[in-house]
Amino acid sequence: MEPIYVRQRLRPSRYAFIVTEGDLRAALQAVSLNTVLWGGIYNPIIPLRPEEERDGLLKEFDPDFLVNLTCDNLPTALAERYMHRTIEAHELVRTDGCTQRRRLSVGFNILPIIRHVHEREARFVTEPTRAILVEPERSQNWPEFVSFVCGSFEWLPTMDIDFESAFRDGLRAKETQLSNLTPPPEGVLPLDFTGYGLELFGQPANFSSHIIYVGDHRSLSDLLDFWNIRATGRTVVFVPVEAYRYFESPIRTVAIKGRYRINQQIESQADLQKGLSVPEAMFDEVCNWIHTLDLGPLARRCWRPRFGLEIERYVGDIHVAEISAAEADEISILDNGRMTPVKVTPPPYLEDRVPYKEFAWSVEITMSGGYAQTEFMFSFPNEPDVASVARRAVIAQLPEARLGRRGLVVHQDSPRSIIQLAPVPTADVFEALFRQARLRAEPSEPGRYAEQIITKMGSLHFNCRIFKICGVRKILDRLGDGSTLTKGNMCDIVMSTSPDEYVQINWRPELYNDLIIRRGQKLPLDFGAIFDTLVEKRVIRPGSTFKCRSCSKRDWYHVSGFAEEYTCRFCFTRQPVSFGSSLEWQYKADGLFQIPNSAQGSVAVILSLWRFEHLGLHSRGRYVTSQKLVAEGTGREYEIDYAYVMMGMFDTSYDLVLGEATRFGEFTDQEVTKMAEIANRFRCKPYIAFSTLKDTYSDAEKSRIRDLVNRGYRVIALTREELDPYDLHERFRGLVRPYAVCLEDLSMNTIELNVGR
Repeated sequence: MEPIYVRQRLRPSRYAFIVTEGDLRAALQAVSLNTVLWGGIYNPIIPLRPEEERDGLLKEFDPDFLVNLTCDNLPTALAERYMHRTIEAHELVRTDGCTQRRRLSVGFNILPIIRHVHEREARFVTEPTRAILVEPERSQNWPEFVSFVCGSFEWLPTMDIDFESAFRDGLRAKETQLSNLTPPPEGVLPLDFTGYGLELFGQPANFSSHIIYVGDHRSLSDLLDFWNIRATGRTVVFVPVEAYRYFESPIRTVAIKGRYRINQQIESQADLQKGLSVPEAMFDEVCNWIHTLDLGPLARRCWRPRFGLEIERYVGDIHVAEISAAEADEISILDNGRMTPVKVTPPPYLEDRVPYKEFAWSVEITMSGGYAQTEFMFSFPNEPDVASVARRAVIAQLPEARLGRRGLVVHQDSPRSIIQLAPVPTADVFEALFRQARLRAEPSEPGRYAEQIITKMGSLHFNCRIFKICGVRKILDRLGDGSTLTKGNMCDIVMSTSPDEYVQINWRPELYNDLIIRRGQKLPLDFGAIFDTLVEKRVIRPGSTFKCRSCSKRDWYHVSGFAEEYTCRFCFTRQPVSFGSSLEWQYKADGLFQIPNSAQGSVAVILSLWRFEHLGLHSRGRYVTSQKLVAEGTGREYEIDYAYVMMGMFDTSYDLVLGEATRFGEFTDQEVTKMAEIANRFRCKPYIAFSTLKDTYSDAEKSRIRDLVNRGYRVIALTREELDPYDLHERFRGLVRPYAVCLEDLSMNTIELNVGR
């Protein structure tokens, strides 16, 4: 049994409203719908085209559902990607079967929140509260602008619920007229109210958290850009270029709030953002005037934010803040491949009994633990094919759970008390990753050997450290053909300081003195601890060689095969054991280590996986050993020695390592080319790892690997110098990244040390 830690984050479901480019009416309907949805201020409104911008916004916002307001079918690719998660315009309103009242059929509307605030706050005061209901002057384009900035109930589909009256009466809102081209009053506007009770968790990005948006209030493209920037969780003020001097007060407010210290060296400032339809000369005029207000150094940005942009070593233009209404931690017990149910976080603001499917929300679930259960995964790479596998982690859930940016997202439409989770086999996740790259995968025989050895030892990270010792590997080589060794023979091999045929020295104190291989072990490491571990883990088995008195045949017998007497396995004569001075314990390889070349070929793989596991803090990674791969379309066959996936610390980002391992062989041109061909098939560029038990690569190998690096591949080059030590601090001392904490660090350091550039 092992605990699995389940973290839940309850939040409003995120909807992305898809509109036809230039369709102001549909965009205004999306604004009104978001005005009555909890969390609506954080929902994007996305034009159907251009496709690149649309896909970038969808990637960044990672919506739970699409709302199609285009009055047409969505493009096939988009419809397939959001199958069962698309809501058509005619599905937004539903007639209740009992009351025959028309009501909103999506999301979590604001009525329970209004009721909550009224009961807790508003009903105890006689004066109007900070809530404000704005009535814009009916000048051309002004009501539309005010709707985008403040929210509006005007363009809702026909329903039997008056949300505007509920907002005004329940919150004791103050009604105010807003003249043309004047800033909205300070207070809680209808759109602001949709963020009630929500906590934002921002992410580092190039764009500031506070933005002064200079745009044309008559331009739909500027209004949508403003809306979507604000939907990321940023504080944004829209400054119409036609009357920018009237907006001095909100400009000052945003600029002052945007000035804060990120750390002792860096201070954040607000940004000045140009709208798409604003000429550069006009933008410069507005910025120059703002500069006279003495608000500090405000950065000017003439380019639109590139949503969804991913560039290596670039933090990104803009990222969407995570939202949370409630969080809870639960523990599920994993036992025999099954997990106990966990309690579900209840939704806030709802009464104990609510009509079925009247409200809907989402719960994000992240799981951790299962450190000793490497055959299961609890966090998953965010890839479409993996998502179909990851859904199995939530049992009997309709609609199905999906894989989001942070983890599994469970959509709820009625309060539930428990949720049933299930572990997902690691092999299934890797199979999906390979399938995404159009590769059919199945374990090879060497892969099964390596996996069984790890299982036999107990665990990869702690119990397989014994294989780090070069002399232990030499013992396995010697015993692999059925030979026997005495304890003294093994001590001589392990502690040898003479170069062998590969010019390797078995015992190097700087590598092994501080290595812990068993509990209660004293330092420095000595042969006694090594020998005891080999026996306890049944890597070797004790016995002795006897000569039969009847047939004169000599053979080795395990200790379980004799006591005071033994039976000759040739002539079956039972005879006493000679416990004289000539009896000496002799040791053979045990279990899988008896199979010729099975253990020897697996050790380099095991040590490579150990290094990645150590880097991943023993919990963030999972692996599969040797896999046969067949490319779809070409039928080309490949084989890799291992694959390792390291999950992001707080989300479903990941890095994949594809590995080739050898003991003392040479990495040939064919092998290097093969690994590059496999890597090319993956959407997320994997690392290619080359692992050898040699102290150094040959010059030819260095040239091949260097060429791969120069062609843009991410390569990790591991030798004995990285595989044998526990930590690599001494190995990496003096490098730019002496403390390798990620695969990128490991790649840069090993290439610099072992290959050169």
